[in-house]
This record gives sequence, C-alpha cells and structure tokens, in this order.
Amino acid sequence: MHSSARAAARLLAAALAAAAAAGCGAGAAPVRLPRKPSPAQLAGGPAARLPVRQLVIAAYEGYWRATSDALDSRDPARARAILSGYVPRAAVPGLIRGLRQLWRKDEIAYGSPQFHIMSVRLTGPGTAAVHDCIDLSHAGFQDSRTGVLVGGLGPSHEYLITTLALVHGRWLVTGAVPVVRPCGR
Repeated sequence: MHSSARAAARLLAAALAAAAAAGCGAGAAPVRLPRKPSPAQLAGGPAARLPVRQLVIAAYEGYWRATSDALDSRDPARARAILSGYVPRAAVPGLIRGLRQLWRKDEIAYGSPQFHIMSVRLTGPGTAAVHDCIDLSHAGFQDSRTGVLVGGLGPSHEYLITTLALVHGRWLVTGAVPVVRPCGR
C-alpha cells in the first residue's frame, strides 16, 4: 500500500472519529413535555424519498465525518457506536485497532476532506462505487496536547474509488482504493 493509500485509510478512520465527538455534550435540560398531540395527517402524497445516488453520497461523506468523530472520541466504545453506522460490523474492530494507535500518540483529527465527486455507479444489487477526486490536503492529524500538525492525509487531488453496500437498508462503506491516474471529469 503506498503512502497516500495509507494516509487515506488513516483519514477514513479519523473522519469516523470526528463524527462521534460532534454528538457529545452536556445532558439535556429538564423540560416539561407538552400533552400528546393528535395524530398528524400528511397533506398531499407520500413522503419524498431521496434518490439512491444521494443516499450513497450522504453515506460516503458521512463516513469521513464519522471517522474523525470516532478518532476525537478517544473512547473505544463511543468510537464503535459511531463507526457502526458507516461500516460493516466486521470492519469495526480493525478500525478501532487503528484508532488505538493514534490515541497512543495523542493524535486527533483536524480539518476535513473536500469532496469532488465525479460519479456514483451502482455496481450490482445493493452495491455502489463513488469515484471522487478528493482533496485530502485540508485534513490530517494533530497532537492533542500541543495542537501541532503531525501529518496530513494526502494530496489535493487523489482519485479515490470507495465501495459501499446496502446492509439492512443503510449504505455502508466497504472499501476505498486510490487510483494511480489523474483526476478527470
């Protein structure tokens, strides 16, 4: 695996970590709940459903945020909970092992990738591939104690093909492969 592929893998893990941290905060304030409302009636037809392409893109981009949140959580249980919504269950232990290595070095995520999605292809029943000319130059790792940047995730134009599978009604990231060729539209 070449260095930008390793960096992309580290970013994927970092993005998942960042998404988890965003959800934490103080407990909810005590409030009085209103009376139970009467059942709502929809005006018009059935609720709109997003096209598959949009669902796949949302899962792909959410995966990157989630890896950062999982990394920033610095907690294996919390990271597992975050990652489980974006990758297959079997992939979570390996990602947690990778996060533990970063945690031992006191690294957290900084920044985020910029997406330049070229295409989304349905590759079979319940499978898809996102072709992205991703800009990884705005994301990486920093020392949590000093704030010093300790590594970037990759170049400004990395052709990345990420595979996803529809599992129990949810698109999950199953792999990512950097392509050694220039990004093109």
